[in-house]
Amino acid sequence: MRGTVTRRDDHAVSEVIGVVMLLAMVVTMMGGVFLVLTPYVNDFQDNTSWANANGIAERIDSRIDVVASSSNDTGLRTTINSLSSSIVPVMNAEKWTLSADLTWNEEIQVRYVNQTTFSVHAINESAVKAHIWTPSSEQFITFNSSPEILTFEHDLNIQGTYMITIYNSDGEAIHRHTEASLSGLLVKTKVQTGEHSIGIINDARFDKFSNEPWDITTSADMKIEELFDGTMRTSLSLRNIQVAGAVPNGRDAIFDIKSLGPVELFSGDAWNFRFTYESELGPTITPQMHEGWLIDYQLHKVSDTLDEYRGIRPWQRASGSDGLTIDHDGKMIDLEIDLQLVEVSK
Repeated sequence: MRGTVTRRDDHAVSEVIGVVMLLAMVVTMMGGVFLVLTPYVNDFQDNTSWANANGIAERIDSRIDVVASSSNDTGLRTTINSLSSSIVPVMNAEKWTLSADLTWNEEIQVRYVNQTTFSVHAINESAVKAHIWTPSSEQFITFNSSPEILTFEHDLNIQGTYMITIYNSDGEAIHRHTEASLSGLLVKTKVQTGEHSIGIINDARFDKFSNEPWDITTSADMKIEELFDGTMRTSLSLRNIQVAGAVPNGRDAIFDIKSLGPVELFSGDAWNFRFTYESELGPTITPQMHEGWLIDYQLHKVSDTLDEYRGIRPWQRASGSDGLTIDHDGKMIDLEIDLQLVEVSK
């Protein structure tokens, strides 16, 4: 009788040990599977978050693109699911400076001196009046023509965007100088390595992971073409996105996008066109943009065929640090540039 009870107890203990060992094996296998799959799961989550953020950026950008060239107070309302990402404004992300002579028989340089003063140098002494425009105000200033560099003062706020037009004694616009400070939006998304950001600035797209520098996804759309008579035609739209109040966020974020009216900067014949570009997003953006603009010029330079090249080239130094131009040596171009002002609000 005792032998029978002992064998039963031993058999019960063996079953318990077997179950424990089986559970331990299952737990070990599940832990191994979890360790193996975790990186793939994280990558899948990051890819999903990136895809959602990219979709948000594309949708916002396409809606802004529709409104940007419309007349003042024209707009639309759109709903965007931004639950997995946050949308924040980025102020003064780019600065463009553009200038050109509007007549063939004069060459003028306008330079910023300080917040209240500009200088103007007209080679043929025809400059007698300046008109300064900002989005909120404007002012006319007259001065005597001179072969020397003239300075003139004003009382406007020019910390952001402004346009200066120089006139001759006949009231003809002979030069225009513009500086545009452009703001935009950032779509930020949390990922395993930190944060992924997409910049929507001036009809261009920029991408950045927290452990990497900014990269240009889509550059500003400057169109350059040669007309049938050999004239170069250049068109560019600069876009400033102004945020009124807090940026909408959440599962059903409602965006009101409104045009504040496009502003014509240049339209028609121009000589000695030059421009500069500076990005405040990161130190890699400006050289990347310059490299993209000058790659054809550099290829022609290396192959000693610059005489055949037509397009963007350095204004002075080959690096583009002095600015860029199109078909230098006093050639006339057909220039179309406008400034699109857009407001985003709840």
